[in-house]
Amino acid sequence: MEVEAFVHQCALTVQSDAAPEARLIALLDCMQEVAGMHADRLGAGIRALMEKGLTWVLARLHVRCAALSPSDQHVRISTWPAGRKGIYALREFRVADELDGEIMRATSAWVLLNVSARRPVRLDPHLPLFTRHPGRLVEDDFPSLPVLENSGSSLPFRAVAADIDINNHVNNTVYLDWALRAVPAEIRSARRLTVLEAAFLGEALLGDDVLCQTQSMEKDDGMVLLQRLQHAHSGRELTRLRSCWE
Repeated sequence: MEVEAFVHQCALTVQSDAAPEARLIALLDCMQEVAGMHADRLGAGIRALMEKGLTWVLARLHVRCAALSPSDQHVRISTWPAGRKGIYALREFRVADELDGEIMRATSAWVLLNVSARRPVRLDPHLPLFTRHPGRLVEDDFPSLPVLENSGSSLPFRAVAADIDINNHVNNTVYLDWALRAVPAEIRSARRLTVLEAAFLGEALLGDDVLCQTQSMEKDDGMVLLQRLQHAHSGRELTRLRSCWE
C-alpha cells in the first residue's frame, strides 16, 4: 500500500509572547492531533482500534528544533508513516511556517497496546503495511537513552484531570511539559533548545505524584540535559529524556 504525506494547517493555542518551551508543547500537541487525523483516514485511528480493545501509545520521540518565531501562530504540519521497526510503527513530522520555512522536524515510534492487559501487541493485522512512503526526516534507530546518574535538581508535579488523555493516563506531552519546566532557569533564559529526545516507559494516572530529576552537563557546543520522570512514591520510571541546548 502506498501512502503520501498528510498536510494540515494548525493555529497554535498559545499567545505570541509565550515562552519558547510553551510554544514547543503547543506544536507537539498539534502534531499529535494531525497524526490522529491521518491515522483515522488510513483506518488505523484510535477510535477504530478501541473497538478491538487496542490503542496507540507513543514510545519514542526525537525532535530537532529550528528557531520558532513568535509570529508563527499558524503552522503547516506534514506527517506520514515511515515503516516499521520491530513492534514500533514509525511516523515522521515536518512543521513549517506559512512561507514553508522549516520550524522543526521529528521522528516517532508508536506501539499498539492491548487496553485491558496494558501490554504491546503485534502491528499485524491491525496496521496496513505501507510498502511505499516518503523517507525519514530524522534517522534514529531508537537505542536506549542514557540513564541519569547524578540528579542536580528535582521538581515535583501532580497529575490533574486536564493531564489525562483518551487512554485514561497522563498524556505524553504533559511529561514533556513537566521536563521543560524543570530545566534550570539559567539554561532556559540563556540558551535555545535544539534537540529533544524522549522514551516513554510507564504511565501515570490521575492524582499521581511525579518527580522530575535533572542532570546537566556542559559540552563544547552547549549543554546536554538528562532527565528522569518517576513516580514519586514507588520510584518507577515513567519517562527518560535527553535534550541539547545551544
